[in-house]
Amino acid sequence: MTWTMRPAPPTSSRAVLALAVAAVAALAVVAGTGRGARAQGSVEFEREVWPILQAKCVTCHGPEDQFSNLRLDSKERILRGGKNGKIVVPGDPAKSPMYVRVSLPSDDLDIMPAEGEPLNAAQVDILRRWVAEGAEFGSWTGVGG
Repeated sequence: MTWTMRPAPPTSSRAVLALAVAAVAALAVVAGTGRGARAQGSVEFEREVWPILQAKCVTCHGPEDQFSNLRLDSKERILRGGKNGKIVVPGDPAKSPMYVRVSLPSDDLDIMPAEGEPLNAAQVDILRRWVAEGAEFGSWTGVGG
């Protein structure tokens, strides 16, 4: 019996490029499970969300003023919502008025905060991620009386 080798199928430069792109993407996924993934880990309410609310929201939605009967200075009050209902739907930023209102274009009349500078892109992303991750508060229960 005689064995003959078949020639290798022709390889196009597109196939080689596609394989290289797939390999790089696979490496990125693997690398993302290491140090890079921890850098964008779960949002910590007290360390990341509360400072945003404190700086941008509590002046109008805190112990002294409660526009729309909404206070944002305690876990219980945030989850309760205000005159217009709940403001956070854990796991669903698109259905969470708190996120929707801060992510509106700056010239939209419904944007929050209504006065002062709007949240920057990083702050909006922190709120989006926090809600998407389930709007967990950790041990934080609030500061208002």
